[in-house]
Amino acid sequence: MSVSIEAAYAPFIASLRAGSFSAPDEGWPAELIGAHVAMNNDLIAALAESVAAGEEPSYDNEVGVDDDELRSFVEAAGGIAGVADAVERSAVRLAAAYDALGERSGTLVPVVIRDGGSIVADRPMVVGAFCEGNASFHLDLHRQQLDALEIVPTGQAPEAFDRYELVLLVRRSDTPEPSEEETAAVMSLHLGFFAKMQAAGYLLAPGPLRGEEGEQLAGLGLYRTGSREKARRLAESDPAVRAGWFSVAVLDWYTAKGALSFGA
Repeated sequence: MSVSIEAAYAPFIASLRAGSFSAPDEGWPAELIGAHVAMNNDLIAALAESVAAGEEPSYDNEVGVDDDELRSFVEAAGGIAGVADAVERSAVRLAAAYDALGERSGTLVPVVIRDGGSIVADRPMVVGAFCEGNASFHLDLHRQQLDALEIVPTGQAPEAFDRYELVLLVRRSDTPEPSEEETAAVMSLHLGFFAKMQAAGYLLAPGPLRGEEGEQLAGLGLYRTGSREKARRLAESDPAVRAGWFSVAVLDWYTAKGALSFGA
């Protein structure tokens, strides 16, 4: 769950970093919304850290909803870009604090929540669920506020494209489980094949894929050969493909001309 907590903030952080925002008719501007989220993450992370340490803390978000405190936070962060960095840092801290709770995640803690100058909640809450709620419905609420202020840029299609062949290695379900010796031998040849294709100038970037459990996609290679057929013939000469470990899928991939560069 800690990874999910950290990842939940990625769209919010991206909006802060990339977006331009209008001034609200009422309520917080974008930089104060971000400051509130960062400060609140730190408050709840500190709460969880104290519980994990065996202490008996309480939570009160008063400082995190005070306009002067939020403005001071933005100033100290150096503006909205710094606020985005602070949200990212605080999300990492919150995720780690949640993870550290372990068996103490069910601990009840006194919680006071203030909004608009009024106390809207004053009751014990389960600390683990409180962390989860902060990274879900609380974050969603402020993301909606941010979305309402964001001036979304319009895009144009590139005038010219670079074309590549995207080669996917797909795990085969009909391949017998190889022995350790066979695995080591084929893997050595498989990696050597990549080195040969790169030396020949056909393969720009290879690498394994990791995803959902049971995912059939094992690897990806970005080729530039001039045709899908040529890329397919090259990919099918991979010793791991010839050994029956993988089948090959090839797609044309286009991106704006000059968008990518590759090292040695």
